[in-house]
Amino acid sequence: MSWIGFVVLIVAIYAAIKVVGALFKIALWVAILGFAWWYFGPRIGIPFPF
Repeated sequence: MSWIGFVVLIVAIYAAIKVVGALFKIALWVAILGFAWWYFGPRIGIPFPF
């Protein structure tokens, strides 16, 4: 591999780590909001969607 290949590989790995981190944060917020809806919903009168 040439040095351009190594640079592209490093940039691709960095981008993949950033994408996985963003997806993890989105999944964490979905889980937090889902738990809040499940826990606080019946107490404040919000019905479940199913």
